Amino acid sequence: KASSQPATHRMFSMEADRRTQGQIGAKLSPGVAVIFMLNSLTGLSLLTLPYGFSQAGLLLGAVLLFLCMGLAFVTATFMCEALTIANALTYEEAECQVIKNNPELLEELTREYHSNVVDRPKAESAGASKPSLAAGLLGKHRAFSSEALQDFCDEVRDTNPESEFKIRERVELGQMGEMVLHGKGSHWVATAIYLMVVTFTYGTACALTVTVNTSMAHTYCSAVSLISETSECDADKAYRYCVIVSFCITLPLCFANLQKTKNFTIVIMVFRFIAIAIMIAIGGYKAVGRLQEEGSVTVLSQVPTWEPENFMAVFGNAVFLFGIHHYLPSMISPLEPQRLAPRVIITAFLSCYLVILVVCVTANIAWGGETHSQCSVDLGGHFCKVQTLYNLNFAPLPWLGGSLAIFITAYPSMAIASIPIAAITTRNTMARWLGIVLPGPDNPFTPTNVFMTLAVLMPPSMIALITKDVQAVIQYVGGYAGLAVAIMCPLVLLVRLRHLLKLDTPKEKERRTDRPLKSPFGNRYGYAFVVLFYLVALSLVTKKLFFTPHVAAR
Repeated sequence: KASSQPATHRMFSMEADRRTQGQIGAKLSPGVAVIFMLNSLTGLSLLTLPYGFSQAGLLLGAVLLFLCMGLAFVTATFMCEALTIANALTYEEAECQVIKNNPELLEELTREYHSNVVDRPKAESAGASKPSLAAGLLGKHRAFSSEALQDFCDEVRDTNPESEFKIRERVELGQMGEMVLHGKGSHWVATAIYLMVVTFTYGTACALTVTVNTSMAHTYCSAVSLISETSECDADKAYRYCVIVSFCITLPLCFANLQKTKNFTIVIMVFRFIAIAIMIAIGGYKAVGRLQEEGSVTVLSQVPTWEPENFMAVFGNAVFLFGIHHYLPSMISPLEPQRLAPRVIITAFLSCYLVILVVCVTANIAWGGETHSQCSVDLGGHFCKVQTLYNLNFAPLPWLGGSLAIFITAYPSMAIASIPIAAITTRNTMARWLGIVLPGPDNPFTPTNVFMTLAVLMPPSMIALITKDVQAVIQYVGGYAGLAVAIMCPLVLLVRLRHLLKLDTPKEKERRTDRPLKSPFGNRYGYAFVVLFYLVALSLVTKKLFFTPHVAAR
């Protein structure tokens, strides 16, 4: 039959490849994919979570972090399957186009599916669902109805699921939202998805801007102290200057072609992993020294273990950490083989969880007994309690003439290269949402593009000038927009996209159990668990942020 002929499948695949827009580019092996995903995961949250653990307690922090990781993995499998269905929609459109343009194939299908060439007035009058993507496309061909085409497409899925559900292009989260606009009153779905993604990316840019400029200011003050012991540095004034300078640096980069930055990204990734290893080594060394000097009973009695009134200090950071679902299409699409995507995700998540757990435990044991609220910027000066940005705890470290302290303090500043990338992503998402056509890289300085870029880049810089409280930014953005992007958006997209291809009907559940990247949690129990977690978390977050008296930091 035509539905099982390799030649027919090749024609469909070639047409589907031709219709792709978001090209994948170079392929990634599972090992490389895990490393790049770890690079995204071990960014800002690795520096903010030690403080969160110092407020919520080590045990509660570990439990909350694990719960968020587990739920994020469940919804990440939703995103993977939604990505395959989005590509399958393109494949089915290609099927229709090939059949329409191939009279010989059309004639063959007409003979094979002759039994389906009948009108179905009773079924239609009974409220039967409309044919899927093929509805009306071949209506002018009396010999081949849309119902017959649907039967043919069903058989193609059965005989060739690997090709139909293959990820050929990156379909971003907002684009998937547009795909679900196939029903009355569904426009709000895409609008809500775009709103949450834009809010979350804005919040990420704000937290990133605060982190980069705080690290730059402390690095500058440490360098001044290293050069001249008599010189004084005003950290607040240095911070404000850094915000202005970083804005002036990143603004022109938002109009540049940043596609060829892979080598620079790898350099930053290497420095980040080196810094993390050094922080773990030094934190572990000081923790062991303190345990030996003061005794484990004394030290552990000073370390908080379970402080539920401060759960948001960890929860907001945890959502921020594992809420990378809007980046998953770009991370998973180049993977080869694609069927290993869930294994890559869980490997990266578990590795990140263990690394952050080690960082947080060693940080709270090493510096849990300090009395100063802020560390000295002078080399050899006093240490302090766990800071809101953990790298600042190493500022007084005199080892290697202060070079280690400057390196650890400064390494987050290299994330300034991520600010224009985040700004471009937010700008392009907003433009797609608002229906604005942006110019190509050859002519970037149009009034519309300049206005959109400023609208994206200025608010994070303004917020950075107003506050340096990165924890507050993370708690509000992670607790609401991050929770929606990581938890609800993948679920809504999966349910709606499955509905478009009628993949949740009893007949389909029996026939198609081997679809590539089909989520094992995509059932009523998985949906109920995710929705319940989201509603409970949303209630607790709202109660904590708006209806609970502020609890002073420990």
